[in-house]
Amino acid sequence: MARPIIDLLSQDDWLIGYDSRQLAEIAEELYLTLTTQWESPAKILLAEREPIRFLAAFIAACAANCQVFLANPDWGKSEWRQVLELVQPDLIWGVGEWGNGGMGEW
Repeated sequence: MARPIIDLLSQDDWLIGYDSRQLAEIAEELYLTLTTQWESPAKILLAEREPIRFLAAFIAACAANCQVFLANPDWGKSEWRQVLELVQPDLIWGVGEWGNGGMGEW
């Protein structure tokens, strides 16, 4: 049901200051990863600093019916430790020791 959201992303150049086609490509790639590599909806901790990647990851995760938890990439070790204990994410998307704008598994 949420799939048409991703299909609508590349119809027009609607994103001011960024390439909406790039947003659609990233969202599609992440959506396919979520729907082909995970049997049940993943718990995702999203700590992406780059606006286009943040938006694409959020859209893909919502379209795949995942649980999304937003995190601050500037948190210190104490904050990260707390959120990891509470959320116990399957995936961490964003910056930091888990990859420069990439995807990591926890």
